Amino acid sequence: MKGVTARRHRRNHNFDLNAKRRKEIVQHALLVRAADTDDFPRWLIAWHWYNPKAADPIWSLMEAAKRMGGQLTEAQASAITKEASIIRKCWSADNLARFLGVTYDQRQALRLTTIGSVNVKKRAREELRKRRDRVAKEQKRRALGMRPQSESLSATKPWKKLGMSRAAWYRRNKYRSSGETTLSAAIFLSTEDRPVSPEGGAGLAERGFASKKARGLPSSQTATTMVAGAHEALPTELRLLALGLVETDWTKNLSRAA
Repeated sequence: MKGVTARRHRRNHNFDLNAKRRKEIVQHALLVRAADTDDFPRWLIAWHWYNPKAADPIWSLMEAAKRMGGQLTEAQASAITKEASIIRKCWSADNLARFLGVTYDQRQALRLTTIGSVNVKKRAREELRKRRDRVAKEQKRRALGMRPQSESLSATKPWKKLGMSRAAWYRRNKYRSSGETTLSAAIFLSTEDRPVSPEGGAGLAERGFASKKARGLPSSQTATTMVAGAHEALPTELRLLALGLVETDWTKNLSRAA
């Protein structure tokens, strides 16, 4: 998990907004064929705004014009860089969209993220994005077989139509693979589990809870019989003494002391 966080931090740290915007300006210029219009310098000025670290800005602007489908001479490129230094730079996404005339449909078609739109503002775009996310998640849930909230049991409450309580309805309609429970807990179910009822046989109990007979130990009834048999094997005098029916010298001395 720490490695993923570190990679995300490194990727966000290396993100270059200027490079991203230059790329999107070129994409929009190609979409609207800006090089074939008289407003072509507008895209070149915007591109030059976001190229502040160029070693040779004039040559860079001439190459950008080629990528937009146009041509520039060195003199034209020099004039555009001077004009770009005079015009107030558009910093925000929506201001840049107004400068270039980017519509919302164009923004969606090109999947622009650093340029806004002239007809749909930022707050409206956020609401539309949330709505698209909700629709996509709902379609995913439907594909997995999940019912909408309006069709859920909490909303329909079928037990009321039958005149019974919710708990009784759930008990009656609870899905079971067989009509019986097993001795093992759900987490310990195995192929050795057997039904509890007599029809399914005695079954196997969980380890440590098997019967005494299954573990090779005498049952309570067997132990009682064994004790009775040992008592009958004693002499009559000892049996009477054990029952307190014979008074000995020791018991006489004990009664006197009392």
